[in-house]
Amino acid sequence: MDEAWKRGRTLLDDLRPADDQVAALAERLTGAEGLSGPEDPYAWLACVLGLVSVNEGNYGVGAVLVRNGRIVAEGRNRLLRPRRNTAAHAEAEALDAFEDRFPEPEAGRGTLMYTSLECCPMCTVRLLNSGVRTVRYLAPDPDGGMLTRMDGLPPYWRRLAAARTPGQTFAPSACAPVLRRIAADVFAATETRLNERIARA
Repeated sequence: MDEAWKRGRTLLDDLRPADDQVAALAERLTGAEGLSGPEDPYAWLACVLGLVSVNEGNYGVGAVLVRNGRIVAEGRNRLLRPRRNTAAHAEAEALDAFEDRFPEPEAGRGTLMYTSLECCPMCTVRLLNSGVRTVRYLAPDPDGGMLTRMDGLPPYWRRLAAARTPGQTFAPSACAPVLRRIAADVFAATETRLNERIARA
């Protein structure tokens, strides 16, 4: 857990806020550092990674993969910067790093993902394929999230989702409520502006 706080603190210390909104969110994250719940350090780090994405001009989403109590991969949204890359969702980046490090098909067993936002359909399908089926998300995404709408997946993916072993779940994080609020605000910081930009492209 200390590893998550240290990593997040390094990212916040290196952050050069692009605007007052980023600065205010960074201050809120600094104030939330050191929460005592077992999921709080990883949830907090996912928020910090999301804020780094916002500061870079991307969507505010971060993800962390934890195995045996250690962080084994992380990702943040880089859809638009440093270049347009529609595959560069936070969860996908974390999974890419994890799969490079642990290529065995069963490596996902016992691995837990924390993501600051409920996963989109693309990332949900990747998670189903990855074997990392225990996911804790902070902010719900009623417009684009898929974890709460598995019945909306095509039949093949619904069957795969239904075949998950007991104890492997996609569910809201049990983190402190303040972190769920920060996660939602980090995502909202760029969502509308970037959606409009992509729609005009």
